[in-house]
Amino acid sequence: MAHWDSYGYPENDPKVWITFGPQKDGPPSVAFIGPIQPEGDSPKAVEHYQEVAGRWTDELVAHEELDKMAQAIIEQKHL
Repeated sequence: MAHWDSYGYPENDPKVWITFGPQKDGPPSVAFIGPIQPEGDSPKAVEHYQEVAGRWTDELVAHEELDKMAQAIIEQKHL
Protein backbone atom coordinates (compact mmCIF):
# COMPACT_ATOMS: atom_id res chain seq x y z
CA MET A 1 0.00 0.00 0.00
CA ALA A 2 1.35 3.38 -1.00
CA HIS A 3 1.30 6.34 1.38
CA TRP A 4 -0.37 9.47 -0.01
CA ASP A 5 1.55 12.57 1.07
CA SER A 6 0.01 15.84 2.18
CA TYR A 7 0.68 18.82 -0.07
CA GLY A 8 0.23 22.55 -0.43
CA TYR A 9 -2.07 23.99 -3.09
CA PRO A 10 -1.44 25.71 -5.44
CA GLU A 11 1.99 24.20 -5.99
CA ASN A 12 3.90 27.42 -6.78
CA ASP A 13 2.28 29.56 -4.06
CA PRO A 14 0.54 27.33 -1.48
CA LYS A 15 -2.44 28.95 0.22
CA VAL A 16 -4.03 25.82 1.72
CA TRP A 17 -2.73 22.47 2.93
CA ILE A 18 -4.34 19.21 1.85
CA THR A 19 -3.88 16.27 4.21
CA PHE A 20 -5.04 12.71 3.66
CA GLY A 21 -6.59 10.75 6.53
CA PRO A 22 -5.63 7.28 7.80
CA GLN A 23 -4.43 4.82 5.19
CA LYS A 24 -4.10 1.50 7.03
CA ASP A 25 -6.16 -0.78 4.80
CA GLY A 26 -5.91 0.80 1.36
CA PRO A 27 -6.26 4.34 0.05
CA PRO A 28 -7.55 7.15 2.28
CA SER A 29 -11.29 7.73 2.52
CA VAL A 30 -11.04 11.25 3.93
CA ALA A 31 -8.97 14.36 3.30
CA PHE A 32 -8.76 17.73 5.02
CA ILE A 33 -8.25 21.12 3.41
CA GLY A 34 -6.83 23.57 5.92
CA PRO A 35 -4.65 26.61 6.49
CA ILE A 36 -0.94 26.50 5.64
CA GLN A 37 0.01 27.62 9.15
CA PRO A 38 -1.92 27.25 12.39
CA GLU A 39 -3.99 30.33 13.09
CA GLY A 40 -2.53 30.86 16.56
CA ASP A 41 -3.08 29.18 19.90
CA SER A 42 -6.61 30.47 20.26
CA PRO A 43 -9.26 27.85 21.10
CA LYS A 44 -11.08 29.16 18.01
CA ALA A 45 -8.09 28.47 15.70
CA VAL A 46 -9.09 26.75 12.48
CA GLU A 47 -7.75 23.20 12.17
CA HIS A 48 -9.23 22.72 8.72
CA TYR A 49 -11.64 24.52 6.43
CA GLN A 50 -13.27 21.44 4.94
CA GLU A 51 -13.36 17.68 5.49
CA VAL A 52 -13.85 15.71 2.29
CA ALA A 53 -14.98 12.09 2.22
CA GLY A 54 -14.02 10.14 -0.85
CA ARG A 55 -13.62 6.66 -2.27
CA TRP A 56 -10.40 7.36 -4.13
CA THR A 57 -8.36 4.58 -5.65
CA ASP A 58 -6.13 6.80 -7.76
CA GLU A 59 -4.04 9.51 -6.10
CA LEU A 60 -3.99 11.74 -9.20
CA VAL A 61 -7.79 11.69 -9.42
CA ALA A 62 -7.98 12.57 -5.71
CA HIS A 63 -5.60 15.50 -6.26
CA GLU A 64 -7.72 16.79 -9.15
CA GLU A 65 -10.92 16.69 -7.08
CA LEU A 66 -9.33 18.18 -3.98
CA ASP A 67 -7.53 20.90 -5.96
CA LYS A 68 -10.89 22.10 -7.32
CA MET A 69 -12.33 22.26 -3.80
CA ALA A 70 -9.21 23.99 -2.52
CA GLN A 71 -9.44 26.60 -5.28
CA ALA A 72 -13.07 27.32 -4.32
CA ILE A 73 -12.03 27.79 -0.67
CA ILE A 74 -9.18 30.12 -1.68
CA GLU A 75 -11.57 32.25 -3.73
CA GLN A 76 -14.28 32.26 -1.05
CA LYS A 77 -11.88 33.22 1.77
CA HIS A 78 -9.79 35.58 -0.39
CA LEU A 79 -6.59 33.78 0.62
